[in-house]
Amino acid sequence: MLGRKHEIAQLQSDFYRNQFRKTLRWLMVALLIMFALIGIIFYFILASPPQSYYGNTTDGKILPMPGVKSG
Repeated sequence: MLGRKHEIAQLQSDFYRNQFRKTLRWLMVALLIMFALIGIIFYFILASPPQSYYGNTTDGKILPMPGVKSG
């Protein structure tokens, strides 16, 4: 009787331990993906090209214009 309860407790313990490790592994992968996405966002923000302004004439020519200096 006692051996059977001990065996069931051991099986439950093994199950929960394995599921905890599996869940922890998935959480670590999700964390790495989040950091990678945050890094990509920072890259796009910091490495964005300067804005280019243009004007056009009544006959359809596009004229480049210098950017506005702030301050």
